[in-house]
Amino acid sequence: MVEAARVAKILVVDDNPDNVELARAVVEAAGYTAVSASDGIEALERVKESRPDLILLDVMMPRLDGMGVLQKLRENPGTAQIPVIMLTAKAAVADRVAGLTKGADDYVPKPFEAAELMARIHTLLQRSEKLRYLNPLMGVLGDWFSERGLERLSRELEVAREIQMSLLPKVPPPIHGIELGAVLFSSETVSGDFYDFLAMPDGRLGISVGDVSGKGIPAALLMVMVRTLFRVTAADGDPPAQVLSRLNHYLCRDIPPSMFVTMFFCLLGPDRQLVYGDAGHVKPILLRPGQPPRVLEAEGTILGVMDEAEFDERRVQLTQGDLLALYTDGVVESVGPDGRMLGTEGFCSLLEANRQKPPQAIAEAIADEIQKSPGPLRDDLTLVVLRA
Repeated sequence: MVEAARVAKILVVDDNPDNVELARAVVEAAGYTAVSASDGIEALERVKESRPDLILLDVMMPRLDGMGVLQKLRENPGTAQIPVIMLTAKAAVADRVAGLTKGADDYVPKPFEAAELMARIHTLLQRSEKLRYLNPLMGVLGDWFSERGLERLSRELEVAREIQMSLLPKVPPPIHGIELGAVLFSSETVSGDFYDFLAMPDGRLGISVGDVSGKGIPAALLMVMVRTLFRVTAADGDPPAQVLSRLNHYLCRDIPPSMFVTMFFCLLGPDRQLVYGDAGHVKPILLRPGQPPRVLEAEGTILGVMDEAEFDERRVQLTQGDLLALYTDGVVESVGPDGRMLGTEGFCSLLEANRQKPPQAIAEAIADEIQKSPGPLRDDLTLVVLRA
């Protein structure tokens, strides 16, 4: 999944208002977001409120100086990886040495040149990009970032994978005349994809497929939260648009700004009518005998980004012989042995070639075909198949 554009946030810490305004102007002119603090205590409060991507930190300040702030940042696993550029007077060589010794990533002498400052900021942000998805987890991992700790982490991840797989719902037996099948394969130890089946009070069956941005541990942790929120939100059998709207509201409040979720959610009734809503997810494919593949369209944006987002609702009447596939983009974006992306057309061909099999066999056959590609999966793969 392609991730949403993200603007880095830079915290400027200096007790001189002129220095703060100048640094903010330089930072914002380069397209970054700037916030400020006038002393060390306020700086730590700002970090606690909302973690910045980089800090410009003055040395001499009231209440708590820059060295004190730096020490507290580095002692806290949750903030230890934030890049820090110390702002020092040109003659203060001792301050530069002390700052680097305590864990500063770089320093810039005052008064600074705008071009030099931005070059150093840009370099540090690029360097820290690889750690961006780990940052929300630093407080959890703590001293695991050692050789012994990483060995333990590897064992824990294997257990986490087993737990995550055990949480996947059992595929229900035929319901309302519809057979079902489902598979999920992770591109890493743990997955950010999920699917779910939920029996509603009125006898309908809720079916969802979701995809968390990114991969690995952060995506897996968010996936568990999203699945739990979904189950609570959808349990009363409310229309899909309402469920997605409420779920989006919760996620906008709780998830990191760099992450988001896509989801397709539908309700299958005794009359085989499918009521569905879409939150920026890849569109399901409906195959009907003798007809070209049909894409189930619905308007709705990704979850967790805009609290005011709206979701519409569509309906489709399933008839005997219909084959419906719900999936994540890891399916159509997979690369075959020939080096070409499967795409929607290739996926439809695989569905057509296997349509006479039971839905579970269809899902497994397509997953097996995708996994014949050389090398590991590029993205998590989830496929739910319904046949009327």
